[in-house]
Amino acid sequence: MASAWWPCLILALLSGLAASGFPRSPSRPLGKRSLPEGVVNGIEVYSTKISCKVTSRFAHNVVTTRAVNRADTAKEVSFDVELPKTAFITNFTLTIDGVTYPGNVKEKEVAKKQYEKAVSQGKTAGLVKASGRKLEKFTVSVNVAAGSKVTFELTYEELLKRHKGKYEMYLKVQPKQLVKHFEIEADIFEPQGISTLDAEASFITNDLLGSALTKSFSGRKGRVSFKPSMDQQRSCPTCTDSLLNGDFIITYDVNRESPANVQIVNGYFVHFFAPQGLPVVPKNVVFVIDVSGSMHGRKMEQTKDALLKILEDVKEDDYLNFILFSGDVTTWKDTLVQATPENIEEARTFVKNIDDQGMTNINDGLLRGISMLNKAREEHSVPERSTSIVIMLTDGDPNVGESRPEKIQENVRNAIGGKFPLYNLGFGNNLNYNFLESMALENHGLARRIYEDSDANLQLQAINDLTFTEEVDMKEMEKALKEQDYIFGNYIERLWAYLTIEQLLEKRKNAHGEEKENLTAQALDLSLKYHFVTPLTSMVVTKPEDNEDQTAIADKPGEGGHGEWRPDFEGLPVARSMAYLTSYQPPQTPYYYVDGDPHFIIQVPQRDDAICFNVDEDPGTVLRLIQDPITGLTVNGQIIGEKGGNSDSKTRKTYFGKLGIASAHMDFRMEVTPEKITLWSGAAQSTFSWLDTVTVTQDGLSVTINRKKNMVVSFGDGVTFVVILHQVWKKHPVHQDFLGFYVVDSHRMSAQTHGLLGQFFHPFDFKVSDIHPGSDPTKPDATMVVKNHRLTVTRGSQKDYRKDASVGTKVACWFVHNNGQGLIDGVHSDYIVPNLF
Repeated sequence: MASAWWPCLILALLSGLAASGFPRSPSRPLGKRSLPEGVVNGIEVYSTKISCKVTSRFAHNVVTTRAVNRADTAKEVSFDVELPKTAFITNFTLTIDGVTYPGNVKEKEVAKKQYEKAVSQGKTAGLVKASGRKLEKFTVSVNVAAGSKVTFELTYEELLKRHKGKYEMYLKVQPKQLVKHFEIEADIFEPQGISTLDAEASFITNDLLGSALTKSFSGRKGRVSFKPSMDQQRSCPTCTDSLLNGDFIITYDVNRESPANVQIVNGYFVHFFAPQGLPVVPKNVVFVIDVSGSMHGRKMEQTKDALLKILEDVKEDDYLNFILFSGDVTTWKDTLVQATPENIEEARTFVKNIDDQGMTNINDGLLRGISMLNKAREEHSVPERSTSIVIMLTDGDPNVGESRPEKIQENVRNAIGGKFPLYNLGFGNNLNYNFLESMALENHGLARRIYEDSDANLQLQAINDLTFTEEVDMKEMEKALKEQDYIFGNYIERLWAYLTIEQLLEKRKNAHGEEKENLTAQALDLSLKYHFVTPLTSMVVTKPEDNEDQTAIADKPGEGGHGEWRPDFEGLPVARSMAYLTSYQPPQTPYYYVDGDPHFIIQVPQRDDAICFNVDEDPGTVLRLIQDPITGLTVNGQIIGEKGGNSDSKTRKTYFGKLGIASAHMDFRMEVTPEKITLWSGAAQSTFSWLDTVTVTQDGLSVTINRKKNMVVSFGDGVTFVVILHQVWKKHPVHQDFLGFYVVDSHRMSAQTHGLLGQFFHPFDFKVSDIHPGSDPTKPDATMVVKNHRLTVTRGSQKDYRKDASVGTKVACWFVHNNGQGLIDGVHSDYIVPNLF
């Protein structure tokens, strides 16, 4: 996204959680049973945290509230958040007793139908929606059983704007009761450097604020932390109600030695421009356009669309020309021409008739454009006080004429001579992007990719501001981007998407007919791809069927059945966001998983029991876990070993360090490691960090990453996998981070499914007899008959880490020795495959 984003925004938030019913007054006694301080109507909100990460003025905010029901009966707990007008919700999760239920963003009508269907079936369901450009209020209510815990987590993103000369983050705080652990934490990273940083609160005196607030900044980093103790939260020294009710404001500014700043991450760039009294400077722009045969189709359509859009924004004082290259070079005009209305109309006709053919002569195309700009300056045929720019669009490598990249770079560098910048825009992945980037950077410009699923004209607009772009120190930028504590993954790509959606929605207001339909479709596609709740989308939260948690979500006292749906919409403004949850918990499904050393655990519902086995293989080995030829789903896992490569098979520990999940029918692949998650949809690639909390959806697929915990992958209704992240101490001399893989729903997979886990998706039974003491007195041996084999098995237990990745829950199982031989079809080595996909 190349665009001028000068002023910035106000970010507003209200975070509140309370038990339903009327709160106890400060002077009201607690009665016979002594409850901890901070409990209102039986509900203790023991933690509220607002975590803000700001990078390049783009704010990623996570509101997390944790509560526990201290009462003897079920209680309803509500979570309310007011959001800024310009923010987009990107994720919401509800976690009850360690089980997380994510939200999915869908087109508004689709979401509404899914929501209504879930409600009609008595399932827990919630709907988050925006009306117009305003998100007024987000509300969730859920019944929580006595002693049970609930966590609400809402994520939203927004571009900060300038207010009175500073970027301002405005948080409206209202927890409604004393909170044992209350915290506002903001980490700010600005590549230009931070010049000022301050924070203030309207609801607390400066003396009291000073003792609860810490703030610091140095260079590119800034940090603000507000952690009032329960005593500091009191409205008076002996009161039990909270004074935290008002505005918390963080303000900062960046160094402004240069009026412009460009940031680049993962092929996306955003250009910030804050001129101080600069007049509009006429521009001389030459577009050097690849029209080789490989540009046929979508790429050429994007190029034409972008050029036509740019022609709408060109000022009459500007000069321009088009250079086309394939095997040879042609020009629209022999010299630069002024952007008069007549010339612009002729240029539109020329652009519409551009055709693709031949080879790729980058060298001659660029040199022709540079020569044209130099000649215009020498002959004074352009304004004296004007600036020149070369912009090249290409999708391939040079393959005719001078084709050596280093020689082309030398030719271009000598021809430009530092007089003006070069911008290289590359289509797709099949090109020498390093060559384009190096050539642009050494000529005071930049390079970037244009993705075929994006809107090229929005990426190329506002070129008029590129004059003021400063050269990027790429090594410093790369170093800074590795400091993940201050940066959230793919933020420039998400910022690009955010700004693009805003532009599309703005243009849509004044559009009509087919143009409005196209703008709507583009904004909807980006909203769904990047999981934004916008005026075109809604988020649905549906709690899946699972009897296992029925005791954790009890019915309200006095209500029969499985709870009651109460969509009390009366009196709510139309624009108000709504999310109400009920508490129905339908039947249990069997689970299958592999975790730890690696231990495979197979639940057998017919026996209300489980079987487990280990697989001992060398690090680097890839094992087939699931393969379904009918649905096209496969899951493979690669084994890693300990640090130092302990080769003693009797004592070594091995784990799964990489998982490959693929759907042949969807042309989708996912590679998961303890460091990152990489998704491919066709040729399009997206990469996420385990520091993200995000949901990605497309037709029939949902991927939800829960920061540093787990990832939920669902293929339609009936196939759901969970990947658990296990992190160890980074300096541990032996162990490494590893992954656990859990199948929590497989009922839509076919009867032909196989693999170390997949073969057990079909019903099977076993019988155990002759239970007797084994070599370990705490673990008896027995005889098991399974799949027509008689085996000696040992009673033991393994850990299920779905609810708690650090501690886990013990699962009793019968352990089958010798790599599961006799239980699995064939032998374990039959499941070794050459690679993840």
